[in-house]
Amino acid sequence: MKGVIISNGKVADKSFYDEHMKDADFIICCDGGANVAYKYGFVPNLIIGDFDSVDKKVLEYFKTNGIQIIEFPCEKDKTDTQIAIEYLAENGFDEVVMLSCTGKRLDHVLANISLLYYLLEHDIKGAIVDENNIIMMTRNKIKIHGKKGHLLSLLPYTQTVSGICTKGLYYPLEDGMMEFGNPYGVSNVIIEDEAIVEVKDGVLLVILSSD
Repeated sequence: MKGVIISNGKVADKSFYDEHMKDADFIICCDGGANVAYKYGFVPNLIIGDFDSVDKKVLEYFKTNGIQIIEFPCEKDKTDTQIAIEYLAENGFDEVVMLSCTGKRLDHVLANISLLYYLLEHDIKGAIVDENNIIMMTRNKIKIHGKKGHLLSLLPYTQTVSGICTKGLYYPLEDGMMEFGNPYGVSNVIIEDEAIVEVKDGVLLVILSSD
């Protein structure tokens, strides 16, 4: 099952959300993410948060229309997005797409990227997606289809990542190793209709980008 999370980061065009929510089994809006749903006419299954960023009229609208709402205190140890991630993990979802999870707040962006590791640890396919990037994480293999000409950056998320093999990239790797703090894997280019990244040991951050 696929769950989609809409957080309170950068807001994209309606078509962007349409594309990523068309096959969603469950949609969670995190606090101000409900403003996006209201703006574009989406109906979430659940709205969660401490509600410090959602428009009160928007929240009341969804309450009136019977949407499930779970409120948390402002002083809490988890971000709204983390709570949404854990909700999906606990309810048997095997794929999670995170939207509006990038933007001006770099601390939140880094926190959201760390949640990809949580998903990886729970054997859940995860991605953070905005209009220019798809951010993923792997400890085994990722295949990327139909993105010829796009940039692909590989960054170690553990101290070392070894046994890295790639196919379909301008700068190939065969049994390569990367160390945290040496980001030489930035801005490779996909040159085939299918790119493959494999890892034998460690965790690799994989970022697909387009200008």
